[in-house]
Amino acid sequence: MALWVGQAVSHFGTYVAWVTLPFLVLDIQRQTGNESTLDFAITYALETAPTLLLGLIVGVLIDRWQLRPIMIATDLLRASAFFYLAASYGSYGVGTVFVVAFLVGSFTTFFDGALFALIPSLVPRRRLADANSFVAASQQLNFAVGALAGGLFASASGGPALGLYVNGLSFVISAVFLGWVGRVAHHRSADDARLPFVTEAMEGLRYIWKEPRLRVTTIAAAVPNFVMGFIEATVVLLFSVILGANSNAQIGILVAAMGVGGIIGALIAPQVIRTTGLGRTMTFGMILSGLLLFAVMFTTYGLVPLALNVGWMIGVSLINVPLATIRQHYADDNMLGRVTTVSRAIGWATLPLGALIGGWLGESEDRLPLVARLFPTLLIATALWLITTVVWKDTFGPNFEGRHSRHEESQAEAA
Repeated sequence: MALWVGQAVSHFGTYVAWVTLPFLVLDIQRQTGNESTLDFAITYALETAPTLLLGLIVGVLIDRWQLRPIMIATDLLRASAFFYLAASYGSYGVGTVFVVAFLVGSFTTFFDGALFALIPSLVPRRRLADANSFVAASQQLNFAVGALAGGLFASASGGPALGLYVNGLSFVISAVFLGWVGRVAHHRSADDARLPFVTEAMEGLRYIWKEPRLRVTTIAAAVPNFVMGFIEATVVLLFSVILGANSNAQIGILVAAMGVGGIIGALIAPQVIRTTGLGRTMTFGMILSGLLLFAVMFTTYGLVPLALNVGWMIGVSLINVPLATIRQHYADDNMLGRVTTVSRAIGWATLPLGALIGGWLGESEDRLPLVARLFPTLLIATALWLITTVVWKDTFGPNFEGRHSRHEESQAEAA
C-alpha cells in the first residue's frame, strides 16, 4: 500500500509537470516574443527520450542496486529540479526548460523501471496483473486530475510558478511514502555473478530477442506509443481544430474523459486477463483503441466524442496492463530490471518521434485531420499482426495461476 500511494503521488507530480512545463514554455515565449509550436514538441520529446537513451544503462543499474533507494533518490532529485525552476522563475530561457525536461525524464526512467521491478518482490505472481492494474488506474487518474490541477494552478497564480512548487512538493511526499515501504529483498540472486557492464546490458537485449513473447510485445508496444506521442503533443490542436472544442474548458473535459476511460480499463483489465489471457487482452485493447480513436476524428464536440474518448482509452489500459505483466512473468528474476527497462526503451522510442511529428504537423492545420485519422489504423494493423503470433496463441490462458522463478522450478524438480 505504501508503494502504491508513493508511486501515485509521484505520478501526480509527473502529470502536473506535463501541463506546467508547456505553460512555462508559453510564458517564456510571450516574454521574448518568439512563439513556436516546435518548442512544445521538443520539451515533450526531451521528457520521454531518456527512456530510449538510458534504457540499457538503467536496466543494469536496477539489477545491481537496491530499488527503493533509487525511487526515493529520483523523487528528491526531481523535486529539486522543480524547486529550482520555481525559485528562479523569470531569470532563464526556454533552453533551461529543455535541460530540466531531459533531467526529469531521466530520473523518471529510473523511477518507473525500479517500480515495475520492485512489484514482483511484494506481490504474488498470480496477483501481478491486479497490482499492475492498480498502478495503471492511479496513473490514468493522475493523467486527468494532474493535468486539471496544473491548469488550475496556472490560472490561480497567473503563471506557472505555483505549479512548479506543487510539482516539487509532490515528489517530496512520494519519497516519504516510499520510505515507509521498508526494506525489500532484491530480485537478483546473490549467487548470480556480475559480468562487465556492457555485457550485462547486451544480455538484456539478447534475452528479449530470444523470448518470443517479449520480442513480439516489445515491437508491438512501439505502435501505441507512437500514436500516444502524436496525440499528447497535439492534443490541443486535435480537439480544437478537428472536434471543434472552442474553449480550454471543453478541451479539459475531453482530456478528463480520456482519463476516466483509462481508469475503467485498468480496473477491468485483471478480469479480462483471467478470462482471455494476457496476449489476447493486449490484442483486444489495440483493436478497441484503434477503432474508437479513428471514430473520434470524425466527430464534433459533444457527448459522442466524450464517450468515444472514454472507450479508446479503455483500450489503451487493456494494452498497458498485460504488457507490463508479460514482462514481469517472462523475465527471469535476475534479468527483471534489464528486461523491464530495455523493453520500455524500445517501446517508448516512438513516443518522442510521434511528438516531433505532431509538432511538425501542428504547423499545418490542413494536414492535421488526414494524419489524425491515419494514426489509429496503425493500432488496428498491429492487432491483426498479433493475432498471427505466439502472443495470441499462447500467452497465459484463463487458468494461469503464476509462473515460478527458475530457482523455485529447480527446487521443485529436485524434490
